[in-house]
Amino acid sequence: MKTNVHIIMGLNEDSLGTASYLQRRHEVVYIYDGLVKGVQKLKDFTYVDQQFIDSIDHSVFKVFVYEPPYKQGQLLRGKSAFKMEKKVPGEDKQ
Repeated sequence: MKTNVHIIMGLNEDSLGTASYLQRRHEVVYIYDGLVKGVQKLKDFTYVDQQFIDSIDHSVFKVFVYEPPYKQGQLLRGKSAFKMEKKVPGEDKQ
């Protein structure tokens, strides 16, 4: 069984919201930031560079990449795509 890894492309308020949502679901989340060299843990998130992303072993990890507007992600090196729906507390239909 492959471990899921989520990579959020870009650093902005929306990407941090998506990363927080995935972390609350106990997922492995990395945020790509072109200014970071290697891997850096800052506050609540782990920031990575392109070299780290390129070095991920796809035989061990199932990698999902999120690009703006961060509502849809796709498998890296795969042909499948999926939609991500964020559930906000208090928005349940009654």
